[in-house]
Amino acid sequence: MRILIVEDERHLNDVLFDYVLDKYDFAIIDQIYDGLEALISIQENNYDLVLLDVMLPNVDGFEICKKLREKANTPVIMLSALSDEENQLRGYNLGIDEYITKPYSPKLVVKKIEAILGRYNEIVDEDYKQYGYIKYNIDKHKILVDGNEIKLNKKEWDLFVLFINNTGRVFSRDHLLNKVWGYDYFGDARTVDTHIKRLRKKLNNASVYVKTIFKEGYKFEK
Repeated sequence: MRILIVEDERHLNDVLFDYVLDKYDFAIIDQIYDGLEALISIQENNYDLVLLDVMLPNVDGFEICKKLREKANTPVIMLSALSDEENQLRGYNLGIDEYITKPYSPKLVVKKIEAILGRYNEIVDEDYKQYGYIKYNIDKHKILVDGNEIKLNKKEWDLFVLFINNTGRVFSRDHLLNKVWGYDYFGDARTVDTHIKRLRKKLNNASVYVKTIFKEGYKFEK
């Protein structure tokens, strides 16, 4: 599990780190003190939960949350000295899970984390099938890697569905072209390689499941 703490007050950031690590000693916890750095980090990494201050240097928490929601449905707990209703509603309208006003109890924050992760895990377990790092629902066109939803375009999704329904089977590039692009497609087989490369990148830790079989093609297997 990976958790991001975005808080520019270093003492508060460290206190949250200690309390969260005490509860989830197996977790990777990233500490960030600047809004711009946080934006970069959420684009480069998949998080299971984000603790997000509102008033940050360079980019505020609302903008960070907006960008995060464009990428994933990651749970967000917003932490702020702004206790007025308008700012709380702004946070909830952006899709946050909880808004906690300062000063707060770190123990309460950890309890909120437990409750939110518990709800997310219940939803995932009920509605999704699991394959290694991946949880997916084909009917709903949903796929999560390490608990974070990823967005695939039409061809990437079609490749994933073909792979997940035929794990361990080797597909040649021509076979993938016919299955995904159709028999009337006259493009280059390198199109397959390009889409496989993009799919791997989006699958993050699960990218290792897309295996290249020398002189044969590709297969999907843990």
